[in-house]
Amino acid sequence: MITETLIADEIWAEAPADPNEAFLFIVLAARARLDSVEHDDQARSKYDLLQWRRQYIYELCAVAAELGIGGLPSAKDSVNTPEAMAKFDADMALVLTKIKASQRALLRSDSVKLPLVTKQGIRDDLEALRARVNSSNLSEEKKAALHKKIDAVEAELDNSRSSLRPLWLLAGAVAAAVPGAVGTLADLSPAIDTVNKIVARAHEAKAHEEGAADYYHIPRLGHEPSILIADQRTTST
Repeated sequence: MITETLIADEIWAEAPADPNEAFLFIVLAARARLDSVEHDDQARSKYDLLQWRRQYIYELCAVAAELGIGGLPSAKDSVNTPEAMAKFDADMALVLTKIKASQRALLRSDSVKLPLVTKQGIRDDLEALRARVNSSNLSEEKKAALHKKIDAVEAELDNSRSSLRPLWLLAGAVAAAVPGAVGTLADLSPAIDTVNKIVARAHEAKAHEEGAADYYHIPRLGHEPSILIADQRTTST
């Protein structure tokens, strides 16, 4: 039995207040840790990958119950066979898709007036993200799709009010570039941090504009060693 957790205390501390956002954030971090275990000789010397996989399911089922997130089977029913684990993954993908669709709808018509210094900071962040994409081992098609979304965010900076929708789409696209998929985003953790910086800049400007520090915001992406949401097949290109 594993006595270690895939969800570090810092993740709990940084999780958003909204239950759906928090669940999404924690799932990303747990997947990042699970992925890193595959490349961690010390971790694999203590427990095999199947044990870590079961731990992942147990922990996320507990998190879902704590946050009131429905749609997942019980942990007991999900760890006995490969088929049960595959069903858990499918159910989890559906839950995450519903959460992301809800967030996307909320952000679709949202916009913010960005100060010039904020716009310049975002431009610098986007340039850093472009470099990460270029150095990745993603296919040329996937690189082009990410560049298209980066360009869409940058184009909004030329407007008097910037729509937040392209930023959400960019965050989703980075989330889709996960290890284990066909082609991954190299040095994903720095890429995640870069997206989170952009999100934080936009959120700060919106909160200042509305005079509400608790303004609904795009959740930050998990920044554990490296994995995001399961491949977002619904993310547009």
